[in-house]
Amino acid sequence: MMRNVFVLFGSAMLVAVSVFAQEAAKPEAPKAEGTNTEAAANAQAAPKIQFDRTVYDFGTTSMVQQLTGTFTFQNTGVGVLDLKKPSTSCGCTVASVKPDTLKPGDKGELVFTMNVGNMTRGHAEKYITVPSNDPQTPSVNLTVKADIVPTFDFNPQHVPLGDIRQGTTTNVSVQVKRVDGKKINLSKVETSNPSIHARIVPVENSDGTAADVVIESEAEGAPRRFNETVKVFADNPTQPAFTIGVSGRLVGPITLSPEAVLWGIADPEHWPGPRPDLTATRKVRVQATDPSKPMEIRNPTSSLKDLNLVIDTIETGKVYDVVVKLAGPPKESERGTISFETTLANQQTVTVPVMINVLKRN
Repeated sequence: MMRNVFVLFGSAMLVAVSVFAQEAAKPEAPKAEGTNTEAAANAQAAPKIQFDRTVYDFGTTSMVQQLTGTFTFQNTGVGVLDLKKPSTSCGCTVASVKPDTLKPGDKGELVFTMNVGNMTRGHAEKYITVPSNDPQTPSVNLTVKADIVPTFDFNPQHVPLGDIRQGTTTNVSVQVKRVDGKKINLSKVETSNPSIHARIVPVENSDGTAADVVIESEAEGAPRRFNETVKVFADNPTQPAFTIGVSGRLVGPITLSPEAVLWGIADPEHWPGPRPDLTATRKVRVQATDPSKPMEIRNPTSSLKDLNLVIDTIETGKVYDVVVKLAGPPKESERGTISFETTLANQQTVTVPVMINVLKRN
């Protein structure tokens, strides 16, 4: 009797194991099938941005301040397309889209403006980034480019006048030609300083395609360095066709080189280092600008106590060196002056700035 029960019980166990194995062998139901179907449906319903082009090339252009163009785009998807504000690679370029929301099949425009007024020649290339809710292309990069070519060829483009002695006038001519063969048609000039004068002089036998811009500089006022401009106008009375730079130094009876004495002390604890003469010594070259008026300098003084001054004669009556030696580095950075007297009636005292910068290590 016990044996039969065991058999029955064993049979039941075998049946249960068999049923469990059959259930385990069944393929698992595709639980993600609904999710995949939903994702596919969303992908099919997504917007899609499509531009007519991604590069806008103006080619070669000249005598323009701004370049303006339009990119066209379309929503080729089946969902609503939302665009965000475009960004540009520099502040010289601005862009906007209209409209910023498009239904499937709708078209829009991106209008841009690139400022090139500061460019006289060369290659200009800027970039515009357009973000949207297109899942496949969340941002589109557009390129705007142009080659700026000059209409006028002028030489020199910058006029360095060098040292100009007070009371003198300097004349320089800048040759101008029109590269496209048309009449040069220069209308007026404007200067950035009343001491700079300019006029337009036609070139004979040039058939009207060339002219000279004659620049005159009057050395007036206190000694100083200057950087000025001469704007030359052609067909556009409000926008110069090109600009000529003019620079120089207005000097008095003497010139100083350098015009200030500087020390930079990076390691004061080990100063002056392996080359003490070079480290501790500075020189100011003093030179007369008028050969007909000989000069002597004397009585050098300093407002800083650690400076020792000596005058070396390089060429009697014309050129001298003021030798400045620093006895030791100060604890803190200092500013002061050195001064000396001259025998020139219109510049009897000369003062030179002194700056000592002590860099402390933490």
